[in-house]
Amino acid sequence: MLPIKSWLGIGLVAFAFAAQAPDSAAQAKYPIRPIRILIPFAAGGGTDVVARIVGQRLSEQVGQPIIVEAKPGAGGAIAVNELMRSDPDGYTLLLTTSSHATLPALSKLPWHPSNDFVPVAAVYSYPFVFITNSANSSRFKTLGDFLAYARANPGKVNWGSSGLGGPQHLTGLQFIKLAKVEMIHVPYRGNAPMMQALVADEVQATFDTQTLVLPQMEAGKVVPLAIASERRSDKLPNVPTIREGGLDVAIQITNFVLAPKGTPAAIQSYLNKEVAAALGDAAVRARLESFGHTVPVPAENTIASVKQHIDGFHATYGTLVTEMGIKAD
Repeated sequence: MLPIKSWLGIGLVAFAFAAQAPDSAAQAKYPIRPIRILIPFAAGGGTDVVARIVGQRLSEQVGQPIIVEAKPGAGGAIAVNELMRSDPDGYTLLLTTSSHATLPALSKLPWHPSNDFVPVAAVYSYPFVFITNSANSSRFKTLGDFLAYARANPGKVNWGSSGLGGPQHLTGLQFIKLAKVEMIHVPYRGNAPMMQALVADEVQATFDTQTLVLPQMEAGKVVPLAIASERRSDKLPNVPTIREGGLDVAIQITNFVLAPKGTPAAIQSYLNKEVAAALGDAAVRARLESFGHTVPVPAENTIASVKQHIDGFHATYGTLVTEMGIKAD
């Protein structure tokens, strides 16, 4: 007969195994109910559009509904706070942008942009197009025209963004710093209201994705002046880069998926694989590429690569936010 200590040890091991079994079983069955994907901008913007395209394909793969919920405001902090309050069970995710990495610098938030979350997968990356509206198209025919006017008329040009600390705001900050111009920043609660304000001439310029710029161009409502990328876009081959205009502004924004800290590694890996598979679908990839987005290939879409991007953006643009003294409302 085994000593009492041995029986006690076996009992503790059995108890521990039994206590872990339900979680393991739940992970094995994941997902068994709808998955929420939060977005930090207003519905109708570029992030929302892509979330629904990828979400539909993801739903078909995992056999559960994917619910996209807009949680705009505070440069993305509202959506992040919602994520942080959620259980780390894989049923609440966040599709956000590179600007997530600068939120702590913007609002003095007590979390690290990658260490306090679980990176899942990248979804797409893109540059911004610098645009004006049709009301100003005769005044600003080129980027040079715009800069000449802005420098001669400090404080008389309004420019819009999707919100304080958002990707358009960060791009605009770098543009203003290098161009040495004074313009009035007007933040909105997402891309869609920002574009509406531009068309209505509440603001005279903004940076936006090709997803939203191309339809407005075709409707004759906006005019592209330059693109903030390393090279010209295949979608806008006649639009010069900002670098061609003499300013070193080329920012590649990446949208990626995060989960709450503490999400099991098995679920994290499962989601990474499924998101990559959804992006590998020919129809999904073609749709995203039609917007001018760059879609990562599955082999390069790793959890580690997402963390590396967040940390790099945090180091570079978090410093810019601090230098420019930008604070959230």
